Amino acid sequence: MKKLLISLSMLLVLFSCKKENNDTPTTDTPTALEENSPYTYLYVLNEGSWGVNNASLDRIDLQTGQIENDIFAKTNGHNLGDVANDMILYGSKLYIVVNNSNTVEIVDAQTAKSVKQIALTNKQPRYVFPYNGSVYVSCYSDEIVEIDTLTYTITRTCNVGKDPEGLVVVNNKLFVCNSGGLDYPNYDSSISIVEMTNFQEEKKLTVGLNPSKIASIANDKLLVLCNGNYGNVPSFLSLIDLQSQSVTKLTYSCSNFVVFNNYAYCYDYDWTTHQAITFKVNLSTLEKESLLLNGIAAIVSPYHIAVNPSNGNIYISDSQNFTNSGDINCFSAAGSFLYKKECGIGTSKIVFW
Repeated sequence: MKKLLISLSMLLVLFSCKKENNDTPTTDTPTALEENSPYTYLYVLNEGSWGVNNASLDRIDLQTGQIENDIFAKTNGHNLGDVANDMILYGSKLYIVVNNSNTVEIVDAQTAKSVKQIALTNKQPRYVFPYNGSVYVSCYSDEIVEIDTLTYTITRTCNVGKDPEGLVVVNNKLFVCNSGGLDYPNYDSSISIVEMTNFQEEKKLTVGLNPSKIASIANDKLLVLCNGNYGNVPSFLSLIDLQSQSVTKLTYSCSNFVVFNNYAYCYDYDWTTHQAITFKVNLSTLEKESLLLNGIAAIVSPYHIAVNPSNGNIYISDSQNFTNSGDINCFSAAGSFLYKKECGIGTSKIVFW
């Protein structure tokens, strides 16, 4: 919901000029960005500004170092849509959730050509997760939509809690965060558990105020990001033990995370001081460990974090102010700054291909 609130707040400044970039530019001479990575492209999703139909998809060629900005529009002859919230790679296709356009765009990852656009009229789709030949989309209509990846058709829907966000499937059960974000300040605090065989909600677990992101980790556990109320209740991480269905609240304030090699790589952004810190959580001991990234202070407004599974490189997007271009910043596993690429507005998600 934070993304939605931030985007709405930017409606008053939609016509700001393009940002000035005083940082050292990345050279345009073709050169491999990550020579030890097996991936060819880094796809970058840009959320865009609310109500302006300017969401976009960029593609960085990791072998040449070149970036193709707005490749979706250039390839398909029309814009991606209005507020692109999430993107995954499943098989050879990208599945892109476009919230205010009420669509899921299915894109060939090699060509960036649209294969199919699925309308989710009045559902306000938010996040997507792949499982067993289908993708599952959380929607602010308080439901989960199942899409068959062979026929590109909606096969089933399931009612869950208020304003669902992130979701994951483990042991043939779907777990989805019920944020209640559209009912501010009356946020939800629950996770819905959906049995996949009959596709019905079987129960809810209370995890913490305004849950938004969830990931599976080792030993039948789930890690959940609870956003709090952006005021006197700070954000935090919760750990769910699926065997006992007990919930443990961690004391670390966190704005976003990604799981890699039994660690949660995290950043925490203070909206008052406009400063970000990065850290790791050891998922075996639950202890907080240092994650020093050289140049993190130059990032104005972090919005997404990812790790390259092949080499451990760390990526943090900078959304800037949601009216000017954002950036992707890449750091080595040891924390050295490697490169930066200027992307579209509201740089929000990356996928390796």
